[in-house]
Amino acid sequence: MRNTGWILATPEHERVCGPTFAGSNHVGGADADFIVAGRLIDCKATIHPQRISRDQLYQLAGYLLLDYDNRYGIERVGLYLSRQGQLVEWETVPFLRLLGTGRPLTELRQACRAVLTSAPGSVPLPPPRQAGFEQEGLFQTD
Repeated sequence: MRNTGWILATPEHERVCGPTFAGSNHVGGADADFIVAGRLIDCKATIHPQRISRDQLYQLAGYLLLDYDNRYGIERVGLYLSRQGQLVEWETVPFLRLLGTGRPLTELRQACRAVLTSAPGSVPLPPPRQAGFEQEGLFQTD
């Protein structure tokens, strides 16, 4: 976890609010919350931060993959937990491993683009997702 004072100290040209991606229109116009200095950050207001859902992690992954051309140079992804005032973040490679893949980000972006721009049924879809889970160990509860 990380405090967030550094965000306002980051030069304005390295802060993008509501960024859209090369693939945003392929999923109905998706835009993220913000990108700061190579960090893709999504804001969450939850009273149960220990229960980060799979959907929230997949949302981050979706934004990461929709940046087909690496316009933003995303190196880290994270969730800003507004009620706790904390940022939980991962480097992109460990984050993708957490989601079950060891494939390179460029390859995943190409596959994402292929699936989203191909004729229906021409590219096999991934298996259906499993039920939600509860992330352990994000916060110490001493």
